[in-house]
Amino acid sequence: FSAMFRDRMKSMTPEQREGRFRNVGDPVKRARFISTYEEGVESPYVFEGVGAFEAAFSKMEKDLQNGPWLLGAEMSLADINMMPFIARIAYLDLVDVWMADRPATKSWWERTQALPTFRASITDKLERSDIDAMRISGGKIKSRVAELRTQYLRGV
Repeated sequence: FSAMFRDRMKSMTPEQREGRFRNVGDPVKRARFISTYEEGVESPYVFEGVGAFEAAFSKMEKDLQNGPWLLGAEMSLADINMMPFIARIAYLDLVDVWMADRPATKSWWERTQALPTFRASITDKLERSDIDAMRISGGKIKSRVAELRTQYLRGV
């Protein structure tokens, strides 16, 4: 999430940072980029992201009631498309924020991680130092992300 991104951006000179911001052609994306840099986890875009993940995990839990994979008995592109998103959240040590009360999704994640193709395509592509850096960054914001999820669920 934002802690690792902000650390990377802070290592740039102000001119490099401004150049990076200018390279984002879409004004909406640029605003999101700047907001998450400047405000970190307090950016309203992070709250929106927490909500988007909540919706995705909620749908996954519902869909997984019909079989071990998102569309039923066989793995599909739906599963493959979700894998890198869930992996990133897991590497950030944030996955339990959304999976703690979703047993079917947790089981799906365990099956997914056991796939040789998952390990070859995602896990084996990362250096241990990258995984450690993500875990540290996620750990810095985990309690706040959990609070944001609670706020989202309350409709705040």
